[in-house]
Amino acid sequence: MTSQGPVVCVVDDDPSVRVALRRLLNSSGWTARTFASAEEFLEDGIHSGCDCVVADVHLGKMSGLELQATLAGRADPVPVIVVSGVADASMELEARRLGAVAFFRKPFDVDALLEAIGRATGVAIS
Repeated sequence: MTSQGPVVCVVDDDPSVRVALRRLLNSSGWTARTFASAEEFLEDGIHSGCDCVVADVHLGKMSGLELQATLAGRADPVPVIVVSGVADASMELEARRLGAVAFFRKPFDVDALLEAIGRATGVAIS
């Protein structure tokens, strides 16, 4: 956790979603970092400093579920919340099998997302 609040990393290929979530999270007391792809997120190395990851399922070469599996396999896994604009029950089941804190279909309830991030980070901020 930083002095500004827990770090939430948003991984989404849609620039408008990244901007909206960054603003929402920063205004709610969390420190938001955004990434356009799973590869960008992993290459940056910030994952070791993230308290929670919010990842879209459909990202490009590496999916959000593949990113989640990669993070789950690390010695110190980071909590992941999965979001998707085009989701089916099998995606949600896979995300939960991999240990997702929550799974949201876009458009999602902002309050529910913030509550899930609070559970994941152990810090409820309003």
